[in-house]
Amino acid sequence: MNQFNTSIKRITALLTISLLNSLFLTAQQFGGNPASIKWKQINTDTVRVIFPAGLEKQAARVASITSALQSSTSRTIGSQFKKINLILQNQTTVANGYVGLAPFRSEFYMTPDPDNFSLGSLPWTDNLAIHEYRHVQQYNNFNKGLTKIFSFFAGEQGRALANAITVPDWFFEGDAVFQETLVSEQGRGRMASFMRDYKALWLQKKNYNWMKLRNGSLKSFVPDHYHTGYQLVAYGYEKYGNDFWKKVIDDAARFKGIFYSFNNSIARNSGKSYRQFRNDAIQYFKQLSFDAKKGDDNTKFITAAQKNNVVNYLFPYAEGDKMIALKRTYKNIPAFYTIDKSGEHRIRTKDIAIDDYFSYKNGKIIYAAYNNDARWTYRDYSDIRIVDVQTGSQIKLTHKTKYFAPDISADGSSVLAVNVTPDGKNEVHVLSAIDGSVKQVLNNTHQYFFTQTKFLPGNQYAVSAIRDQQGRMALVKLNLNNGETEAITPFTYNVLGYPVVKGDTVLFSRMENGADKLFAVRLSDKKIFQLTNNENAFYQPVINSKGDLIVSAFTADGSRLAKIDAANINWQEVNLADEKINDIYAANALNNSSAKLLDQIGARNFASSKYPKATRPFNFHSWRPYIAEPEYGLNFYGNNVLNTFQSNLYYIYNRDEQSHFVGFSELFGGFYPMLTAGVEGGFNRPYAVLFPNNTIEVHYFNSATLFTGVFLPLSFTNGRTYKDINVGVSYNLEQRAEAFPGKEIFKNKSFDFMRYIFSFSNVSQQAKQNIYPHWAQTLSVNYRDAITFQNSHKLVATGNLFFPGLAKNHSLVVNAAFQSRDTLMDFFTKTFPFSRGYEALNTRQMYKLGVNYHFTLAYPDWGFANLLYFTRIRANAFFDYTNAKAKYLQNQAAFNKSFKSAGGEIYFDTKWWNQLPVSIGVRYSHLLDNDLLNPGRKGLWEIILPLNILSN
Repeated sequence: MNQFNTSIKRITALLTISLLNSLFLTAQQFGGNPASIKWKQINTDTVRVIFPAGLEKQAARVASITSALQSSTSRTIGSQFKKINLILQNQTTVANGYVGLAPFRSEFYMTPDPDNFSLGSLPWTDNLAIHEYRHVQQYNNFNKGLTKIFSFFAGEQGRALANAITVPDWFFEGDAVFQETLVSEQGRGRMASFMRDYKALWLQKKNYNWMKLRNGSLKSFVPDHYHTGYQLVAYGYEKYGNDFWKKVIDDAARFKGIFYSFNNSIARNSGKSYRQFRNDAIQYFKQLSFDAKKGDDNTKFITAAQKNNVVNYLFPYAEGDKMIALKRTYKNIPAFYTIDKSGEHRIRTKDIAIDDYFSYKNGKIIYAAYNNDARWTYRDYSDIRIVDVQTGSQIKLTHKTKYFAPDISADGSSVLAVNVTPDGKNEVHVLSAIDGSVKQVLNNTHQYFFTQTKFLPGNQYAVSAIRDQQGRMALVKLNLNNGETEAITPFTYNVLGYPVVKGDTVLFSRMENGADKLFAVRLSDKKIFQLTNNENAFYQPVINSKGDLIVSAFTADGSRLAKIDAANINWQEVNLADEKINDIYAANALNNSSAKLLDQIGARNFASSKYPKATRPFNFHSWRPYIAEPEYGLNFYGNNVLNTFQSNLYYIYNRDEQSHFVGFSELFGGFYPMLTAGVEGGFNRPYAVLFPNNTIEVHYFNSATLFTGVFLPLSFTNGRTYKDINVGVSYNLEQRAEAFPGKEIFKNKSFDFMRYIFSFSNVSQQAKQNIYPHWAQTLSVNYRDAITFQNSHKLVATGNLFFPGLAKNHSLVVNAAFQSRDTLMDFFTKTFPFSRGYEALNTRQMYKLGVNYHFTLAYPDWGFANLLYFTRIRANAFFDYTNAKAKYLQNQAAFNKSFKSAGGEIYFDTKWWNQLPVSIGVRYSHLLDNDLLNPGRKGLWEIILPLNILSN
């Protein structure tokens, strides 16, 4: 084996893995914050809260809540405890949080969700803490028994694998939702909007089997694992006590019974089979979800349900004899439409956005779109767009702002928007609709969190759905001159929102007795009326020119537009004062000693200090065997808490050569370009020497290798596409020295090469059923040059063009590739995508063209044994053409041949163990030319496996 070739390939592989890992981690926000951020910490016996300067109040609140939770609620999951690092991120507009292993850490994204019906109205810091800390308690108590063996052999990655095998995702999230419901006055378990998914199925008698409920569907609406999980977890606590799940999880984490340990543990501890347990749990919730008295049935649907599709019409507005709505389906990306007697007419595709909300007035649509920082992935924005309904044209009103829920005045001159600052402040801004300049910033003396806000007639006042500091909600009348507010509905924990102004009346949606129903408040006397008594969710009530009520009705076929005739609207005056949320489900379980714990947690003072960014830069958390015959080894992986350092330490043994390699690489993401560097030592490496008398001697040498590189990943999410650019360069040097006497035969040598990479992608939004986006372009260029060794070099470029096919979910994909290299032996990795079916050549110059047509065959929604589930079967018909050029060594004659193939592929999109999505394919390639390396081959069958199963 050529030693230089082996070394080059190993270093190239290490660089490739390093880069791929960095890009993978970028998706997980690796290197997402600039080095200029000043980090501080609050260190308690429960958590270390790490936060940017300015978030001291929020950090102290997190520390207080987590300490109280550890003392109070840990008893229902187990007694094991490990302190966690928790980072507060305040630069992003995305509301989220997570707890993860490898490394064990948590992050809170501190901008609240502006949609009241999504995650509720509790203070966002509290909501994150009570939900996410349950995941900390879970991970701390899932590391036992056989799971510890996984940890021993693979560190935290092994532990994460064991947890994924034994504990279903529905328990992780259902248990966390139960905790947020238990310790607060609200929580998703009490919210009607959280139960609407299953209620929609039950109302339409859609009785899906368990595997469909677990794995979802590409053709049907199916509630996710949060909703399913809460029902099963709450039922378990309610029927079998506070220790039920602790016993179940203890058995499962220990792999008691090895196979189906979680299911079998439920059977042991409940006295009924797993199937019976889950059926009983869902039936329990179903029976409690509907009043004995059936709700109103005066609704007439305007939009039709579609077979094998879920169609959502959201936030309708009525104007004359037409309606304006946002339409989003499993086949189509979100777009604004006008709907009238002649049909539906698309106005414009919506820009990429965090949520679906928009406002409309007098021919103008206004909404907030997502925009990100090119380099720092934790920093993004929410900017205002205004669309002209007549022309479909759009203006970008603001740039790099954090505005939500905008509304436009009737005369089109001013805009109202809610501004959320990085330090957690919430303000209403009045902007110019011409240039986006700030006309006025309204005082928020009560520290409310403003959500959907609308101009009232005259533009001197507005109405807003607000959350107070306890998490209660009300509609308030807002003075646009001085910021003073006046409540026009009582403050309660019943979620409300989506106000629509009609003269002196404000219509809105509000949670009431297990459903989100429609109400109205008259501004002149503050009288409140209940308009509907629907059994499931109605949103965005508007009144058309005939006095009919138009709503977006949540159903199992999507959110459908519906009408209630004016004569059937029930204007029933109601008194909402002092209303409390009744516990419809699991009332006993939600009344244990930890109930309403949040109310008992007062303000505490904590000392804060500087958090050094270089704290534990290596932090090795996982290790994994490396097997690539004839090489065997072990890799150790590390990430620091702030996720700016990524480390890899490895040992490799080559069985053929009996040689050894030890190496270390590091990636740093704290600067604008990412920096990577590494070293490797090779020992006892054989080198064959041929003497003039045709005798061969094997000598041994040691090697030292150094590589360093700079990579710049850039992302531009703006408008209707996602754009990414990655550029990089690396330098690689290998120095060799004779390990034993004989330097006169083998002289010390050094070899170095450069690598340059460039990639670009421009990808449109993609609907759920779309196999590929309808519009996308990708380009990748990789150039390597061995500077001091025989002037070896190689250029490989590949590109793809994606177009829509003949049907909504069909895709036409055109591939192209080009390779150019020197005429010497190729010392670099082969990456050229040769025509399918052939054993690939590697000549001086090659180019390829490919055409693919992808289409769906079926959506089976079928599986067996809770092991394998099929969501989609799809096919691809392809044609490849490759041209290869070279020169024969003997006579330097030109070599110029073409290699064509045609064939088909069938892919099975599946889920394994009800959690892991895997696509597996079968390909047949028919060769239209001779395969020079396999002369008798006419065709080839292949199994196509996903690379991500084995990749890092």
